[in-house]
Amino acid sequence: MTATQPPKPRLRRPVLWISIAAGLVLAFGAVAAGYAVGAASSSSEAAEVAADPPARPEPEASAPSVALPEAEPSEEPVSVIPAECTGIYSSDWSTQLDGYVLNPAWTADPDRNSAIDLTDDELNAIVQAGDPLRCQWGHESGGSDRSLRTVVVAVTAEQSAAVLARLQTLGFSCYEELGGTRCVSEESDDNGTLGESHFVREGVWIATRWMNMAPDGYTHDIVNTLWP
Repeated sequence: MTATQPPKPRLRRPVLWISIAAGLVLAFGAVAAGYAVGAASSSSEAAEVAADPPARPEPEASAPSVALPEAEPSEEPVSVIPAECTGIYSSDWSTQLDGYVLNPAWTADPDRNSAIDLTDDELNAIVQAGDPLRCQWGHESGGSDRSLRTVVVAVTAEQSAAVLARLQTLGFSCYEELGGTRCVSEESDDNGTLGESHFVREGVWIATRWMNMAPDGYTHDIVNTLWP
């Protein structure tokens, strides 16, 4: 009787290689899947960035503007006309007026002083509408054929224009002088020589009426005293 041969053992090597191959396939698959997921995530983030760009920082609030100081005028306008006549002169003019004095007592008496401010009614109306400072030079004993009377009064821009227009209409000679406008007139009659001098500047009107007494530099001294 022939002896039965034991079965040959099955070869396991092919199975091993198959397992290894399957593992490699799975590993490569996982890597590829991870790459795909990463790429998709990157693409999604890029799309979100493109669709919703980052907000720009808002500009800081600008500093509050500071008003620049206004340029100061080259000359200070007269703010207050002196309360006393002595305040419009730089010195005592009596020495140059043959002993005549400023505002002698009789000038305050209307019965003895018939002098008017100016000869024109329209100009007189403007003077009387304000609060004029009246300064009259005369002899202590009373009136004579010589007189010098100055009125200083504040005027508006409209009044200043009206004064200058009226003086030109009356035939006064007007010209620019000492930062303002000067208008003068002179005539002669049986009583001698008489005239008027007017100066308008920055809301102040200086009006002088004289007869046989016109000292040189008189108006200039007043102007240079009020606008030093």
